[in-house]
Amino acid sequence: MGSLTKQGSKYSDEDRRQVVIEYFITGSMTKVAKSTGIPRRTLNDWKNTDWWDEVVALVRHEKNQELDANLTKLIDSAFEQAQDRVENGDFRLTKDNELIRVPMGGQALVTSGAIVYDKRQLHRNQPTSISSKSDTLAQHTKLFEEIAAEVQAKQAKQANSIPGTCEEVE
Repeated sequence: MGSLTKQGSKYSDEDRRQVVIEYFITGSMTKVAKSTGIPRRTLNDWKNTDWWDEVVALVRHEKNQELDANLTKLIDSAFEQAQDRVENGDFRLTKDNELIRVPMGGQALVTSGAIVYDKRQLHRNQPTSISSKSDTLAQHTKLFEEIAAEVQAKQAKQANSIPGTCEEVE
């Protein structure tokens, strides 16, 4: 991206970039005008230029990278602490105000394990559950019941018949 500043302007590229960042954070031209001392009319004119959208896109990209880095750091810390709790137990305060480690309970271990498993599956783009439609199950149940009824009718017919041959008499 080239220079944002017009020839002879009293505002530098950095001034303009700061305005975009402040507006991106606050969403208010009035606040930006007050904090920078740049007239609101000038700020509105800048907002309607091509370079404004380019700088907003760059700022948004930078902020997204910063947010991603912070979230990754937080996730790493949470996983380290969770691993420590699983291996060494959770912290508890005794009635004598002494801090001790107590093994995690079964329910807590299963719940945290299930959550971590689901998140890993999502990360791997794998399913986290199996869904079935109860309508399909009901249809299959009805079909099997009909087949069973037909089989029972055939068996009943065969049970009522007498083995042997018959001749037609005139």
